[in-house]
Amino acid sequence: MRRVSIPNLRSGDRVSRAVYTRYDAPPLLRAGAHISDGFRQSLERAGVNSVWIDDDLSAGIEPLEALQDENRDDAIAVIRKAFGEVSSAPGGGKLTPKVLDEVREVAERLSGDIRANADRALALNDFANADGYTMKHTLAATALGLGLGLRLFQKYGWLDYRGQRNFGSIDERLSILGVGLLLLDIGKLAVSPELLYKPERLTDDEWQLLRAHPEVGCQLLKDAGGVSPISRAVVRSHHERWDGTGYPEGKRGADIHQFARIAAVADVFDALTSDRPYRAAEAPHFGYSYILSRVGHDFDPEVVDIFRTSVAPHPPGTGVVLSDGSCAVVKHVQPGMVNRPVVRVVLDSSGAKVGPQDVNLAAHPEMTIVSADFDPWARPEPVPLA
Repeated sequence: MRRVSIPNLRSGDRVSRAVYTRYDAPPLLRAGAHISDGFRQSLERAGVNSVWIDDDLSAGIEPLEALQDENRDDAIAVIRKAFGEVSSAPGGGKLTPKVLDEVREVAERLSGDIRANADRALALNDFANADGYTMKHTLAATALGLGLGLRLFQKYGWLDYRGQRNFGSIDERLSILGVGLLLLDIGKLAVSPELLYKPERLTDDEWQLLRAHPEVGCQLLKDAGGVSPISRAVVRSHHERWDGTGYPEGKRGADIHQFARIAAVADVFDALTSDRPYRAAEAPHFGYSYILSRVGHDFDPEVVDIFRTSVAPHPPGTGVVLSDGSCAVVKHVQPGMVNRPVVRVVLDSSGAKVGPQDVNLAAHPEMTIVSADFDPWARPEPVPLA
């Protein structure tokens, strides 16, 4: 299967994954449905930008899946429950021990999924049934943050309160990280939706209100009791920056908790590659390049080192143009070789269709990916990578 933008869908294309616009509603399109003009218009009205389809070009190509469906859906439900508890009561509610136990249990299950897929590159493919930006962002950032955390702890160790590196109890540390990631943006419940999704530039006063959400979230978890101080540190410090330019405290370098440094990378990458009310999503390769460009400024070099070799800038199912002018669909991405995937060439440099040919770019250093996203039925104009 491959992901196709709505304008590039053709009548008769077969949808390979159900398309959701709300968590608690039936899918807008079910898997197996065939695209019509009416369906295309419905997708556009619903704000859906792309869908997964099955066709001859993408036969045998499967997107990378970090989470099991059941665990993903349960995570969405518990995020909604936690956020609902806090927002439901007048003046703000309180997280109950029961919901916090559910958050911990889900964090352990998500950590287990990530460990089971440790030999696969990380990609944020489809959390579309987590309706609303906050739900999608929370789940995607959690999956990415856990993947980065696992690999970081295995290579560099996790840092204890004395700054010493440890390589044991990684499962326990991942669960603690997972709780912080799942509750990362709970402090945004104190920010009005009008401000949170304002399309125009924020005023100084509005910006100060928004910048308060990490401290608000940390206080909510402290008041709830029973939440690890490390999980609270993830919530409080995920907007701190390596060079000290972040907030709320302007911490720098090693003064920022290691787990919050992991969360910072996951948070920014997913924010860049997600649709927002005021900005369309950037392609994964743009987010990938941005994170690498800010190493040592915004982000911990060790975390970026893990990110660089673990996250797929062009996930399976992505259409790409190669340096020789041919066009292909990414088939497989290996950790450590994320910029040299196996691709399926489907158009030659003249734009003529060719019998699909799988090419391992790791074995062809003379070939590179020069642009992303194409309509395989028409010769694309090159779109330079950022």
